Amino acid sequence: MSSKLIDCGVCEYRNINKPSVVWCSECDEGLCEECKEHHAASKGSRSHHSVPVSEYQKLPTNILAITQTCPKHDEKYQIFCKKHDCLCCRRCVTETHNGCQEMDVIDDVIKNVKSSNAFLEMEQTLAELSENLQKIKKDRQENIKSMMENRAKIEKEVQQTRMSINNHLDKLQESLLKELFAAEKNESTKIENIISSIQENERKILESQTTLGKIKQHASDLQTFLALKHIQQDVTNNEQFLESLIKEKKINNVSMSWKIEKSVEILSTTIKKIGTIQLDTRSADATLTVRKNQQAQMMMPITHAPTIDDIKLTLRQTVKTTGKHVIDCCLLPDGRMIFSCYSNSTIYVLKTDGTLDFSLQLESRTSHIHFIEESQKLVVTTGQFFLYINIIDMRNREEEKSINVRSENYGIVHKDGILLYNGGRSGLYAVNLKDGCVTQLVKVPLFQRSGIAMWSENLYFINMDYSVSCCDLQGRVKWKLELNPLAAEFFSCFVAPKAS
Repeated sequence: MSSKLIDCGVCEYRNINKPSVVWCSECDEGLCEECKEHHAASKGSRSHHSVPVSEYQKLPTNILAITQTCPKHDEKYQIFCKKHDCLCCRRCVTETHNGCQEMDVIDDVIKNVKSSNAFLEMEQTLAELSENLQKIKKDRQENIKSMMENRAKIEKEVQQTRMSINNHLDKLQESLLKELFAAEKNESTKIENIISSIQENERKILESQTTLGKIKQHASDLQTFLALKHIQQDVTNNEQFLESLIKEKKINNVSMSWKIEKSVEILSTTIKKIGTIQLDTRSADATLTVRKNQQAQMMMPITHAPTIDDIKLTLRQTVKTTGKHVIDCCLLPDGRMIFSCYSNSTIYVLKTDGTLDFSLQLESRTSHIHFIEESQKLVVTTGQFFLYINIIDMRNREEEKSINVRSENYGIVHKDGILLYNGGRSGLYAVNLKDGCVTQLVKVPLFQRSGIAMWSENLYFINMDYSVSCCDLQGRVKWKLELNPLAAEFFSCFVAPKAS
């Protein structure tokens, strides 16, 4: 047993020998009763997780041997490099990973690793492998049993046949039975070898399951993260073993029968055989458990979930628009850009390099636009004075129809054949593309000339008082964000441009 598990690390540093009672994974050392209390009270270590040494020692030896410090520089791991799939200390980053771009803080990588999808997938995969190995073992044992029954039946038939013929056929019978037993023994030996391999793999899976259970209870997050990589190799080997059994047809069922020679009925000294042992194979009866849409087991680090503070904007291209008073824009799947110019009632489509592709002149004003990719339709709202929404077929560049919504209309989005739009002072509306049926979702007045957004089955819109609201697709408001007067005044300068 390692001395650092037995002795208190803090006391040992002071040349004092005291037995440790708990183990701190973050400090990577044992603590005695007195040091445990200081450790729990200290600001730098009060958040550390510790477990009794007796429980920590239950972890497998290879897990206990995992070090949390860099063996090259003897410094604690701080960074995970995605490019090289390895842990790095501060000096490793400077010396060998200075040019790597995808680097994560180790605390973010190992956070919640025991409840991660990777850990859950590993538990499920091990259980599945164990179940499949048991099924194949049982199927192989049943195959041996069925062959014994085949052999007994054939033996009886052979003996009955022998009784009807003369002494000359006794020798032929003996020869045939030898062939029968040899065939059974040969095939049984093959199956028993497969069963032996299965039992060995089953034992390894059981060990991995036991190890995983102990890791889940007592190992640190870093130990868990690293241990999963070792277990992953065993899982991959077992999966390849199962695939090889199927691919090489090693689990095909073997049955035995015999075919009576026609010449047996003719008693003649020229008869050399009274039958032949036949081996027939068919697909195994065992049905392996395979989860649907199972993806390749890949140990991916748990990365930090990005927030709005992580977003960095980079100017890639500046496009000079045609026309005045551009209200809205959207992108086509091929990268082309569509702009809506309110003052001259025109839709402009620009190529990816910013040059004009074509334009569409409409009879009504053009406020906000939304492109429906599945039907190749462009939806155009008309603003304050025209109370309908235009539908344009972008394939032939012609106006397909207009839907009279009987209200002003601005920002618009689409979901499953339903258009959801900003009705200005009348509120938030939904209109069915097929029958033109209009439904009011939210009755409060919305800010005119503003857009709306949809994300994850929720709608986001700006109210008349510059507050922002979120509701579901049925109009039930979930929350409302109030802006202070100064922010509202600043915000209004950008969301409410005056028509030129």
